[in-house]
Formats: sequence, C-alpha cells, structure tokens
Amino acid sequence: MKEQKTTIELEIPKQLFVEIDAFSSFVSLDKVLKEALAIGLYVEKVISLGKAAELAGYSLIDFIELLKNKGIPVKNYSKEDYELDLRIMEKYEGNEKSENSV
Repeated sequence: MKEQKTTIELEIPKQLFVEIDAFSSFVSLDKVLKEALAIGLYVEKVISLGKAAELAGYSLIDFIELLKNKGIPVKNYSKEDYELDLRIMEKYEGNEKSENSV
C-alpha cells in the first residue's frame, strides 16, 4: 500500500522567497526543506532519529553523518534505539521496493 502524503503551505516574506528561489536553482528546495524539518523535529525530540532520517530521505547511517557534519550531536542514542530505528528503516525500505516492483 502506498503511503499517503500531505502538502504543507508556508507563508514567508516576499524578499525571503526571492532569496530562497535563487538558492533553489542550485539545489532541490523540497530536499532542503525536508532535511531542515527533519533535523529540527529530531533536535526538539518530536520524532526519532529513524523517522527523521526517513523524512529527510536518508538512510539512518547517512542521516547520522549529516548531523555530525552539521555539529548536531546524536543525543542519548542507545543500542536499543539503533536496533529499533534499523528495523523501522528496513521495513520502510522493504515497502519502497515492493511498491516500485508493481
């Protein structure tokens, strides 16, 4: 079953949009915003590390590396947390593969 998605609207000042729009010619704005949202929600402890990686479109290992590169510590991340997040990501990746093969 395909995962349902929701669209979010965002109001920002026009001048900021002009600056963001110029930036988006170099990178995917959607990717940058998802990454920023995932990091913010993880830092605020709203979502788990695994869910943040999923939202940002990264593997768990790549997301941890992204946090490291940005100087953001992986807080209180136990072996149990890692194993849980790994199972979540494996389940997610399994769903992606089965959807793509249809």
